[in-house]
Amino acid sequence: KTVVDIGGGYGDFLYQLKKSIPSGQCYCLDLPDVIADATSSCAGAMNGTVSFVPGDMFDYTTIPRPCDVIFTKHVLCDFSDDDVVRALKSFHKVLSKGGKVVIMDAVLPNGEDLNGKWNAAVSFDVLLMLSGRRGERSRLEWSNLAKEAGFAVVDVIKTSSVTVDLAILSIESG
Repeated sequence: KTVVDIGGGYGDFLYQLKKSIPSGQCYCLDLPDVIADATSSCAGAMNGTVSFVPGDMFDYTTIPRPCDVIFTKHVLCDFSDDDVVRALKSFHKVLSKGGKVVIMDAVLPNGEDLNGKWNAAVSFDVLLMLSGRRGERSRLEWSNLAKEAGFAVVDVIKTSSVTVDLAILSIESG
């Protein structure tokens, strides 16, 4: 398996993941200045388990391919809907047959009762928007963006965290 972590920073997630899939290839893709800092700071500690790649999620030619899984954590919530569709289309071009996109962001409910966890999630979403960032999206919003880019949402895995759920996208068939 080949996994690419978009906006992966210093590669911490992939370093841990590599312990579960020792034969897999793990690529940490981030902006060139982040990758330069990551490779000078921690690449030695990674012992070659993670490959650091400078790139841009909007430019599919910079993403290692073909890949089986593209992973993002708290990245796409920073971008407009149009930019998310651009990124997803870029991902679509490099995924192998049967490949998946795993998006780790809060997934807001579609108008259900916003109590407990969701009050906090909505508060966090408002803070994101006030800081000039796009904010979190609902499953319906993710479904619409995914469809526009040729994907389908196949699952949303809820967690106990306010800011982390997993949206799993696959290439739409037909």
